[in-house]
Amino acid sequence: MGEWMTIELKNVDQLRKAIEAISSFISEGNFRFSENGISFKAIDPSQIVYVIFDMDKKVFEKYSIEPTFVGVDLVEMSKILSRALPNDKLVLDLTDSEMLLRLEGSIRRSFSLPLIDVSDDEVNIPKTSFDASIDIKSKILREALKDASLFGSSVVLRVKDNQLIIEARGSSGTLKSVAKQTKYVSVESKSEVVSKYSLNFLQSIVREADPDKKILLELKSDAPMKVSYKIGASPIEFHLAHMIL
Repeated sequence: MGEWMTIELKNVDQLRKAIEAISSFISEGNFRFSENGISFKAIDPSQIVYVIFDMDKKVFEKYSIEPTFVGVDLVEMSKILSRALPNDKLVLDLTDSEMLLRLEGSIRRSFSLPLIDVSDDEVNIPKTSFDASIDIKSKILREALKDASLFGSSVVLRVKDNQLIIEARGSSGTLKSVAKQTKYVSVESKSEVVSKYSLNFLQSIVREADPDKKILLELKSDAPMKVSYKIGASPIEFHLAHMIL
C-alpha cells in the first residue's frame, strides 16, 4: 500500500453519523476498502453489540483505492468528522502508516490518524429465524425509549396482537407504551414475542437514525435483536444481545 489512495465525499454527515454510532460501542476497528466500497464489521469488547456497516462506492464523488483494510481509532476519527462544516467536502487519503483526512470548504483543514493494528478475528453471528418484525418511525421509538429511561436501565419489548409494547420498571415507577399499527408503525409476527435489552445500548444504537425515517426491529423471544436502518444511502445494522428476563 505504498501509493496514496484517495476517496472524496461531499455528504460528510453520512460517514460522521455512522462513525458516531459505531464509536459509541467500539473504540477501534478495521475498515475494509474493496472495489465495491467501504465496509466495517466488529463486536464491542463486552460482546453485547455486533455492528455491520457498508458504504457503496457510488456514494463517493471519487473512489480510487486498492483493496485493503486498515485499523483506526474510531473515537478520534469521530472527533475529526464532527468538525465538518455543512458545505465541507471530505478527502480521505491512505498511506502505509496514516489515514489523512482533509475537510475542504471555506478553509482547508488537514488531519491525520496513525494506522493501528486491530485484531481481525472473524465473529460468527448465528443465523436467527426471527418471529416478529417492527418497522417504526425513528422519532416515535426514540421518544418511547426516553420515557422508559425515566424508570429503568433495561427495557422489555413485547409483540402481541400486532402491537409493539415497550415496558420499563424501576423503584420509582413503571412505564408501558403501546404502538399500534399506523402509517408510522408496521408490526408483523408469527407468534407472541417477549425479550429484554439494555436500554442504554438500545438508545445509543438508534441515536443517529434519521428521525423521520423508519427503523427495522427484528425480534425473537429471549434472543438477540437485529436493528437496522439507513444513514443516507448506507445500511447499518446492529445485533444487540438480550438480557435474562
